[in-house]
Parts: sequence; C-alpha cells; structure tokens
Amino acid sequence: MKLKWLFFFLLAPIIVSAQSFTSSTQSGVDLKAYNTFTVVKGDIVVGEENTIDKEAFYTKFKEATIRELSLRGYQFIDDSTAQLRVSYVLETSVRMDVVQLGPMGQMPTTNAADVSNAQSWSREFRQGSLIVMIDDAQKKITIWSAEGAVDATRARGGDLIDMAVRNAFKKFPDKTKKEKPQKKMKR
Repeated sequence: MKLKWLFFFLLAPIIVSAQSFTSSTQSGVDLKAYNTFTVVKGDIVVGEENTIDKEAFYTKFKEATIRELSLRGYQFIDDSTAQLRVSYVLETSVRMDVVQLGPMGQMPTTNAADVSNAQSWSREFRQGSLIVMIDDAQKKITIWSAEGAVDATRARGGDLIDMAVRNAFKKFPDKTKKEKPQKKMKR
C-alpha cells in the first residue's frame, strides 16, 4: 500500500506539469516558403487573483520564439517587413483538483465506524493556457497555431515559458532539414 502512495506522489507532479500542445496549419499553406518573421505583443487574460508582468512575459516569449524559429531556418526581423507575425494569447486561472480516494487509497482503520468514511485529496494550482499564432503579414490571416495548457504553479522564472514555446513549436517545419527522397517502388 505504501508503494502505491509513493508512486502517486512521485508521478503526479510529472503528469500534472506535463505540457502537451496541439498545432494546426491552414490547408494549402507551405510554411517552408516563408523566410522572415517578427514577434508582436499578444493578449494576456488573468483573473482577479493573478498578476503577470506583461512586459517580462513578452520579452521571454520573444526570446524563446526567436531561438526556436531561428533553429528551424527562419530569420528574425524586428519590423513590419517580415513575412510572418508571431503572437500569443495567454489565459491564467486558479483551478482546484479534487480526487476521491477509493478503497485501495484509504488509510487503514482500527474502528469499524471509519471504514465507510470517504477520503479525498485536493490541491489548488494556477493553470496557464497558451495559444501561439502565426499570421501571414501580407494576407493578414492566421496560417499556423498551437495551443496547450500548463501547470504554472511550479514555474521557475522563464523556464516555464521556454518549455512551453519549445513544445508549441515542436512540430513546426524545419527548413534546415533535408527532405528524405522518396523511394521508387520496383515493379
């Protein structure tokens, strides 16, 4: 029984802090055809109980985005002549996790009256939802986006932003990689 509790407390923070992002590209758009990008300030929505330094977030987001897209062969330009405009929407809120522990998770009892008492585990945490959007600057339409949610309670300065941006761009096309030639089938 102690092994199950140990497993729960060691694995739960890893599962909860995991970041998964889903991305989508507009149909018919070849992202590798673009060469330059810029990063613009996005929107931040916070609840009453939260405060975020919007300038510091923008600075960290911009640094992380420049790093990720530069590694993929795109060039950063800090003006309106860039082909792509990268922006974001960040929403933070306080959430409450409540887990009802079943018979295997209950503490041993010495009194028969305590056997039917329900036990629960709860925690309050701050969740951030991040949407990264890339617009075609000339056409003014969104051609790529990625969205995901992260547990912001365990934030360590800019590390959370860096990891979120890295995960958001994980499936973004890399211009530096050569495409594998397709094998011809023998007849």
